[in-house]
Amino acid sequence: MLSACGGSSSSDPEPMATLNLSIVDGPVDAADAVVIAFNELEIKPASGASQVVTLAETATINLLDYQGEVSAPLVRNLSLTPGNYNWVRLGIDAAASYIEIDGAQYPLEIPSAAQSGLKLNRGFTLAAGGVSDFTLEFDLRKSVHQEGTGDYKLRPTLRMVDNLEVGTAVGTVDRALIEDVACTNNGDNNDTGNVVYVYAAADVTPVDIQGAETDPITSATVTYDDASNNFVFTVGFLAAGDYTLAFTCDGLVDDPQAVDELLFGATANVAITAGAATQVSL
Repeated sequence: MLSACGGSSSSDPEPMATLNLSIVDGPVDAADAVVIAFNELEIKPASGASQVVTLAETATINLLDYQGEVSAPLVRNLSLTPGNYNWVRLGIDAAASYIEIDGAQYPLEIPSAAQSGLKLNRGFTLAAGGVSDFTLEFDLRKSVHQEGTGDYKLRPTLRMVDNLEVGTAVGTVDRALIEDVACTNNGDNNDTGNVVYVYAAADVTPVDIQGAETDPITSATVTYDDASNNFVFTVGFLAAGDYTLAFTCDGLVDDPQAVDELLFGATANVAITAGAATQVSL
């Protein structure tokens, strides 16, 4: 039996799925650079063995260069069998990863990297013939910790979102909040440690980062914008839904491994819509 040009038959193979994966960071105040060297990707289908993809070249990425709505491409046009997947693992070259503070470079210990890499247990689906764009966020404010020995460790808290389902919060912070006399931890010029924390529901009472379920899911640094004469922030890659945003001038002293009493100057409920930028005033 003949088919028309461009037709198909029941014997045609199912089209493959295409995966694009990018990296973005939630910021940290003390570091000048946080460089991670990625060398492979392992992806586990719901049934069957995992597939390991070795990158053609190690992707050495300074995470601090990719914040807000800016992401770094890690994998492009990876062809995979369509279906459900259980997890993703990022292979890390720990020896080529480091943190830079005040011009000095220090080794960045990643406890699990040498053996198993950085694993995200988050299921997702790849559609036959479709292109899936996902972004992985490293929230360095939660993840970088200085040990009592002086060594720096990275214990990443990874968050993955589908780029088709995310929006952005773009906002301003009242100057009075930043210059509040109660703000004693944001520098002599009130220009450091000013942070907006994001919590995954409306009407959340904000708390510090402490390695608990109450932690914010991400954060954004507040910076001064000369053009508008405003203090501004951008939080990208938020899945559509309701959030609480809270401003603190104590971000510099928030220890991610301990309970700290932070000053939160303002909060706001925000509804994020996919594909849109939502304006926020704090």
